[in-house]
Amino acid sequence: MFLLFAAGIIAFQNSRMLAERENDASRAYTGHLMYSVYHQDFAPNGELPEAVPLFQFTLFDGMDGTTNALCRVAAGRGEMVLSDAQNYMLSNLRQAALQGVRFEYLSFPGKAARRGEKEMIKALETVAKQEAEYANHSE
Repeated sequence: MFLLFAAGIIAFQNSRMLAERENDASRAYTGHLMYSVYHQDFAPNGELPEAVPLFQFTLFDGMDGTTNALCRVAAGRGEMVLSDAQNYMLSNLRQAALQGVRFEYLSFPGKAARRGEKEMIKALETVAKQEAEYANHSE
C-alpha cells in the first residue's frame, strides 16, 4: 500500500511539473508580443499609458501626413515581437523611399528599456537617413 501511495504522489508531482512547464513556455511566447504600431504622432516627451513610442515616421502625400509609430506595449498586448516590429518598419521605410514619398522620422532612444530596443532604434535611424537621402535624390 505504501508503494502505491508513494507512486501516486510521484505521478501527481510529475504531471504538475509538466503542466507548469507548458504554461511557462506559452507565457514566454505571449510575453514577447510587446510591440504595436500606432497611427498617431507622438511628441518627443509624449506617450500613452498603454504605449511607449520608440520610433516613428510620417509619410507626406501633399499636405497630409500619415504617421506610423512603433511602440512598446504591455507584455502580451502587442501584435509583434521585436524582430518583426523592426522588419515591418524597415519595409515601410524602404517602400516609401522607392515610391519617392517624402517622409520625416523621429526616434526616442531615451525610452528604450532594453539593449535590443536601442539597437533597433539605431538601425531604423540609419535606414531612415539613407532612404530619405535616396528619396530626395530621386525627386
